Amino acid sequence: MFSILFERIINSALEPQRASSITKKNFWGLFFVFTLCSFVTFVVRKFRFIRIRNLPMKKLKLLLAALISILPLNILRVLAYRFILGYKIKGAALGFGTLIAVDDANIGECKIGWFNLFTGPMSLTIKEDASIGYRNTFSCGYWTTRAEFSEANYARRLEIGENTLITSQHYIDVAGAFTLGNGSWIAGMGSQFWTHGAGIVDRDIQIGEGCYLGSAVRFAPGSSVGNDVLVAMGSVVTKKFELDNAMLGGVPAVALKENYDWKQTAP
Repeated sequence: MFSILFERIINSALEPQRASSITKKNFWGLFFVFTLCSFVTFVVRKFRFIRIRNLPMKKLKLLLAALISILPLNILRVLAYRFILGYKIKGAALGFGTLIAVDDANIGECKIGWFNLFTGPMSLTIKEDASIGYRNTFSCGYWTTRAEFSEANYARRLEIGENTLITSQHYIDVAGAFTLGNGSWIAGMGSQFWTHGAGIVDRDIQIGEGCYLGSAVRFAPGSSVGNDVLVAMGSVVTKKFELDNAMLGGVPAVALKENYDWKQTAP
């Protein structure tokens, strides 16, 4: 009975053509992983508030996520994240070493490269056909949940839209809310996005749809751009830009061109 149920789970997690090619040896290997995941899930949920060698639950989740991230096959990583940490993951490709230790995650059919970090008490949504490169950091500090910051109402929410691209080695702070609109790119490397700062109340960052953000840009808390906007390399965006079809650039960034279609001039 248990093995039949597990086989159905595997068939739902894999494409039909891949599911039909699973060998008996692979099946029992996955069966073992499923059994292990079920046991660990039971222990974690049953004894949610215990300490294991004085290890807080947030550190236990981080440890489990680290172990899951180095499992040898994508399907094993996906199943472990589903059944141990309870994330909703559908058809995603999770690169080796990609660590996801968040409050909750809803991940569609997307591609996430190697050694990305998603950590902290945040809500994570990655929609279909998103693509994330390698060694990006998406971080929400646990300090945002302390009693002294309860009135700050930190959103702690990360949403990556459909058909988006985040290349490599970027840093996104998720104390507030960070939204990357459908079809937008964070290109190059070394960009930083900050959603908290001293004395700042309006802290969320919104990137509209169809935008292109060049390498090494900086977004201050509360900054945003409209739709179909190009942000030039090295720019520092410090406020809200409600313009669509524009080019922004400079330190601080200003509107360099309006009624501008960056897609027409792209190589």
